[in-house]
Amino acid sequence: MKPPDFITHYHEADYGPFLNICDLDDEQIDVLISAEKDANTAFNRFAMGPDFLRWRRAADDLLIRAYTEKFGFPPPARPFYALLGSFDKTLTMFRNGRKIRLEAGDFQDHELTFMYPDHAHLISHYGSDAPPLFHQPRPGLEHLKFWGRLFTYAELADEYSELGIDSMIELHQSRNGWAGCYVEAHIWCRDHRTTLRGQDG
Repeated sequence: MKPPDFITHYHEADYGPFLNICDLDDEQIDVLISAEKDANTAFNRFAMGPDFLRWRRAADDLLIRAYTEKFGFPPPARPFYALLGSFDKTLTMFRNGRKIRLEAGDFQDHELTFMYPDHAHLISHYGSDAPPLFHQPRPGLEHLKFWGRLFTYAELADEYSELGIDSMIELHQSRNGWAGCYVEAHIWCRDHRTTLRGQDG
């Protein structure tokens, strides 16, 4: 089985696409938390307050570390996040969610990477003093060959079924899960491909 050949970027309509919350300074973060902490969404991360951003920045920084270790040079900026294929349950994380489809083939290897499970598990993979806000996978999963690994699309396509990622996604979806139901995508370039463009809805 081959993975989908496109990615979907989800975002809040009021703020627009292709943003990374870790690019905001502390004052901007405080304003955002105040505006969003009472939002009626399926999973309101902002209700956790400042600790969420401490955790989020730590995980983001570790993803940058993984990128640098893989390619031998740091990325030009923090990534924008997307999912391989689509998982529209993600829209419920936003008050007024929108999505944009992008073709994986439009990016070079160092411009688009993938990780399963999502980069949250890097907190336990590398170790971090970030606040333990979210469930971390139990110890002992390091034997999984995708654990802590950053993939190019070509690598993921070659090993998707061999590594059992497809079957794990099916298992999590059958349990009506969330984390584990998708492969996370990271867009590392900031150019005409990451400006406001046609949206699916």
